[in-house]
Amino acid sequence: MEKIKAWIRQIKAARQKSIRNQVLVLVLACGLLIFLSVSALSLYALESTRTALENHGRSVSRLVSDSVGESAEENAKDWLRQFAEAQASYIDRELEINGEDVTILAQTMTRILTHPEYYRPRQLPSSDNPEDIVSGISYIHYSPALKRQEMPAPIAQEIGLAGNIVDALEPLSLTYKNYRTSLLAASKHGYMICVDIIPGAVGKKSIFPSAAKKADFLANYDPRERPWYKLAQREDALSFTEVYLGEDGYLEVSCAMPYYDADGFAGVVSIGGSVEDIHKQVMDVAAGIKGICFALDDKGNIAFSSEQEGILAAVPEYLDIRQSGEKTLAEAAGHMVAGESDVMRVTVEGKEYYLAYAPMNKLHWSFGMLIGTDVVMAPAQQASGDVQAKMEGFEEDVQQIFLATAGKEALLLIPLLLLAFYSSGVMAARVTKPIRQLAAGVKEITAGNLNKKLDMNESNEIGHLAICFNAMTDELQRHMKELEQATAKAERAKTELEVAASIQAGMLPEAIKAERYKGQVDLTAMMHPAKVVGGDFYDFYFMDEDNLVVTIADVSDKGVPASLFMVIAKTLLKDQALMKKSAARLADIVAAANDALAASNRELMFVTTFIGVLHLPTGRFTYVNAGHNAPIRGRGQDWEYLPMAKDPILGVRSGLAFTTQQLTLTRGTAVLLYTDGVTEAMDEQHEQFGEARLRQTLADMEPGFDAAGMLNSVQAAVKGHAGAAEQSDDITMLGFVYHGPAEDKGGRQDD
Repeated sequence: MEKIKAWIRQIKAARQKSIRNQVLVLVLACGLLIFLSVSALSLYALESTRTALENHGRSVSRLVSDSVGESAEENAKDWLRQFAEAQASYIDRELEINGEDVTILAQTMTRILTHPEYYRPRQLPSSDNPEDIVSGISYIHYSPALKRQEMPAPIAQEIGLAGNIVDALEPLSLTYKNYRTSLLAASKHGYMICVDIIPGAVGKKSIFPSAAKKADFLANYDPRERPWYKLAQREDALSFTEVYLGEDGYLEVSCAMPYYDADGFAGVVSIGGSVEDIHKQVMDVAAGIKGICFALDDKGNIAFSSEQEGILAAVPEYLDIRQSGEKTLAEAAGHMVAGESDVMRVTVEGKEYYLAYAPMNKLHWSFGMLIGTDVVMAPAQQASGDVQAKMEGFEEDVQQIFLATAGKEALLLIPLLLLAFYSSGVMAARVTKPIRQLAAGVKEITAGNLNKKLDMNESNEIGHLAICFNAMTDELQRHMKELEQATAKAERAKTELEVAASIQAGMLPEAIKAERYKGQVDLTAMMHPAKVVGGDFYDFYFMDEDNLVVTIADVSDKGVPASLFMVIAKTLLKDQALMKKSAARLADIVAAANDALAASNRELMFVTTFIGVLHLPTGRFTYVNAGHNAPIRGRGQDWEYLPMAKDPILGVRSGLAFTTQQLTLTRGTAVLLYTDGVTEAMDEQHEQFGEARLRQTLADMEPGFDAAGMLNSVQAAVKGHAGAAEQSDDITMLGFVYHGPAEDKGGRQDD
């Protein structure tokens, strides 16, 4: 609608000037401009063509550069992805072979211990011997606990048999001669048979870096306390450890597997290698590549790297790259730790790279390869320079051609200028005639005559515009009728809701005029529905001379349906209470009301209810809670919620039983009944008011408060908590203060 009005205003403004004169002036001005420009046409054409070709050359250069760059980028991504996956697969295969070797050792130890008849005892050098154990030589080590006790005969016999494992350990160790490795079998009894490999020192160099290291090893080393032993024992399967610090001071990763004897678990075999060796294997394959190779463990730490310093360097202090200040690198590290495979563009220490990564499944690590974007884009930059040089040469050739054609163009423009002078008058008159007719019709429409139809015989845009104006007037008439109907309907709905709200408010009892009934009780209540009408209700009335009934409830909906269900529930509860007239039968009263509600509840609504009977002479408070919020009682600073039985809500199913509970109120005790619209009132951050705030609000009231003051304090606290947040649920409260039995036993002071 606004666009149509703006269009009409523009047309009216345009009518203030003669369109015919404007067309005539425009054509003549164009002719004059052409005539005056003939003398400078050659120069202008040359300069504009040169500029256009220069811009075109830049565009072509950028196009070629972008095309080559995209191709180079995609090729680099494919190569990086394949390289990362190949490296990860290579390491996984090496670890798989490592696992196969461990499986062979575990099977061999199991066969030795379960078939001792096939083997003879073997005696091996001990780590306690004065002579050092050298690399590649099998030896036996006893844990401190085993050395402190007298060797039991069965264990000694087992040790002799277990020594036969060296027939598998030593040949297998030869395949690991180029790596810092330990191949071993550790018994649950505390001894260990081991072959340690130091690269380049097999049969020559001691396995102990120093005498102090040897002494510490002999005094403290218990294989059963090592991470690889505990992992294999716990998992009861072939397992790879996380990175841990080995006895020789190197970061290590081990593959371990349990072995068994006739009684079950007997120990663990393991092959452990240093993380540095894994790094060397990767770098041997990646030799000659201008990039950065590294690996992340499952905690986001750099396990190894080709960098010696910087954020990607492997350092003794573990640093989770996912927490790095380099946002793109931290994001990529998250994908790597998650075991994903991809190529991303990242920024590391101010330089842009392509990062390819792939999971190393055996260790739950991820291998990464970085290559600078400048390396990838170098071919594109070279191609762009070549194209630019070619375009400059082409520009010079075109300039010569345009100098030759400039004179011919000037001769051609002279007769065209004369023709423009002649045809401008005819053209202006013909073009503006239907426009003038259209403007007159539009003026009548804008004056308010929406029944006006534009009759134009033109078959061009002017005729189409007339058709559009006719359609616009029809649409405006239809919209005006619909607006009138919608306004009337909305007004009727508003009136109906206001009447329903007035009826609902009239059905709720008024407070006992904020005065004490015979000096015994002070009661008041309030309800603020979330919509015009709500589903909460409260009620209070006298069952007999001494028993005051109080009720509060919350229907499972909002608006008119909830208010209708509320009326039914309120009426049923009150009728049953006045008919049975016994606080002792309060559970039967609730059960009868529930049966009546459930019998005709086609909409499957329900209501949570709390009903209580206060015996005024004694302060005895008998109550039943049907799934409602627990009321709170107290005085001064001491407030507590009433104990509640777990009884069902009303209206869902008939034949349900309810529990009667009872307590005695002392003089000055106040009781607050409320719906969940109080405790679940939320502020702008969706934080609920809550039971703790309700209790604190009551505890903070000034001494000597009455029932109205109590409700006003809670209402103000809830409103202050909600702030500008919209009320999402009905808020209903009923409160009373019990003042004890009255001295005067006169009649009840009703409204």
